[in-house]
Amino acid sequence: QVYARNQQALAHSPAMVMLGARVAPFGWPVVAVGPVPCSASRRILKPDSGRPATAVAGSQRPAEQAGRLLARSAAGVAVLSQLEGRVTGSLLSVLAGATALRCVAAVADRRQAPQQPRRPAPGAIASVARRGTAAATAKGGGEEQKESNDLEEWLLAQDLPQPLKPVLGSGAWASFAAAIANMAVVAGLAALGTFLEQEGPPEFYAQKYPTFSGIILMLGFDHMYSSPLFLTLLVWLGASIVACTGTTQLPLAKRAQRVNCLSASSLRRRGTFLVKVGAGDQAAATPAVPDDAVPALVDAAAASTAARVKGAETLRNLKRALEFRGFAVRVDDEASPARLAAQRGLVGKFAPMVVHLALLLTLLGGAAGLLFGSSSEVLIPDGQIASLSKVLDRGRRIKGPLYEVLNPFRGFLETKQVKVEDFRINYRDTGEVEQFFSKLVIQEKDTEEPLASDEIYVNKPLRYGGATLYQSDWSLDRLQMYIKGVPVVVPLKKLPDDGGGRQWAAFLPEELVTADDPGSVKKIKNPNEGVVLVVENMRNVQVFGSDKRLAGILRSPQAKIDKKMEGMPVQFGEAITVEGSELRLDRILGSTGLIIKSDPGVPLVYLGFALMMPATLLSVLPFGQVWAAISDEDAGQVLISGRTNRNGPAFEEEMQATIISGVTS
Repeated sequence: QVYARNQQALAHSPAMVMLGARVAPFGWPVVAVGPVPCSASRRILKPDSGRPATAVAGSQRPAEQAGRLLARSAAGVAVLSQLEGRVTGSLLSVLAGATALRCVAAVADRRQAPQQPRRPAPGAIASVARRGTAAATAKGGGEEQKESNDLEEWLLAQDLPQPLKPVLGSGAWASFAAAIANMAVVAGLAALGTFLEQEGPPEFYAQKYPTFSGIILMLGFDHMYSSPLFLTLLVWLGASIVACTGTTQLPLAKRAQRVNCLSASSLRRRGTFLVKVGAGDQAAATPAVPDDAVPALVDAAAASTAARVKGAETLRNLKRALEFRGFAVRVDDEASPARLAAQRGLVGKFAPMVVHLALLLTLLGGAAGLLFGSSSEVLIPDGQIASLSKVLDRGRRIKGPLYEVLNPFRGFLETKQVKVEDFRINYRDTGEVEQFFSKLVIQEKDTEEPLASDEIYVNKPLRYGGATLYQSDWSLDRLQMYIKGVPVVVPLKKLPDDGGGRQWAAFLPEELVTADDPGSVKKIKNPNEGVVLVVENMRNVQVFGSDKRLAGILRSPQAKIDKKMEGMPVQFGEAITVEGSELRLDRILGSTGLIIKSDPGVPLVYLGFALMMPATLLSVLPFGQVWAAISDEDAGQVLISGRTNRNGPAFEEEMQATIISGVTS
């Protein structure tokens, strides 16, 4: 069959093809005989229908060249197998023809990497047999930077705790499908909590969500992150993570820590590839002799000892080559090894447990905030002071049941207060609020000594002593004005929102406005008559006279001049005349809305995410194992096998380069 497929390619070449002795483990060989041209060689040695081909290597030099051809061929990893029979010397001499050698060298040179691998010694690699699908070609070793295996050795030395035994159905908790479903539901509820306004009164939900308000209030979605349903799911998720770590990940890591040497017969079954180094030495070194030929037996024993010494040296070279590539290596005997085991990538087995730990830290941080934390809102006028501990004690947003007992920051914050030194608002050209800023100072209550200060705005909080101050809202508090040159402070009151935007208003009695000396007015006799001031922002004040008509607009000195206001049919400026008196605006003062939060679980959440991100990346690192042992049939032959859990073709390429550069050179 092989001959028929390659008949056309061989018609014009001095090559012969013959089928010979059975080769384990495939049961069929392809024997290349004579000087084979390059094109014919590639076709003969190409695997057919997924079955790896076998090149007969009866002598060391042709075996090396056939190994180089298949190692560099487009079919994938080199696939060779040792012939379990004898090939005549005449056929071997033909196989070593000059044409075949030139062809193999040409194929190798065309696929050469920039860094040339060291060529194996003649006869060093007798065969390579791969079980499974074809892999990519091996790239040469060359000079590489040495990888450190200190981390691998450190992980091997760690004494992990004993795995947990499944209890109370924890096998179901640790189910991957159940954990994914749990996390999906938690993520969905968290997204719903972001969409729904939280901590609102029942009337708000009844008005805005008339159809679903009953469900929202019944399931506690108005305070989603502290609702019983959400907390139950988090507890279940935490139990699932603990169960999965203790019953699944921990046993896998402990099993990966065991580096066991395998016998030659066992490693054939464990790996995904098989490499034989030094084939044929024992057959050549141990000739058949009569039983009564004592000197010949002595020579055979000496040859066997020499072969075993050579095999041990091969294992020592392999040990150094693997350590050079970052493997942790163990041998059965340091002086004269007969078996070797190595592994690399143990961090990929430990990393999932770190991911689970990070998830648990995040969950614990959230639980600590719910139990021991407090969060409250406060509106502080510009220039005023508020006690941090009193604000937190109110717990207007959330207050954990154990806050007053176990919060580690509460005692420290009792002696601290916050002062608003300045509050301002930036507006867009359209008149919309762009951003609002608060300059805050943390002080000692008794001495008013400043301890920390910063200007905060939305998404830029101030943190001090376990408390975090967020910019959340704003309001208008009062007007600083002059009536006929006399300074007055006019408090503002918020008007009901009728859909036209936020508005504040103030009232100036007519007796105060029209008095010759406003500072001498002690009592207002007619409180229902006067001037009304309406404020919508921190730039302008609308002034309505006692006839309830717009008399003019006062402009704040801190505001930019709005050219649209110029040329209006009413008075506009920093000072206008109303009821015969001059009113001049000095400043519009606002109030900053702060959320003050004390959450002892925040450091745990940050630590959890800091661990989760690198551990998730490390979890995908491949875990590779290599075994080697001296053959039971041939003391001079070393069998090498290995496997990996990810990217098998690249691993086999690396192992071939390791053997070529470190073992056979």
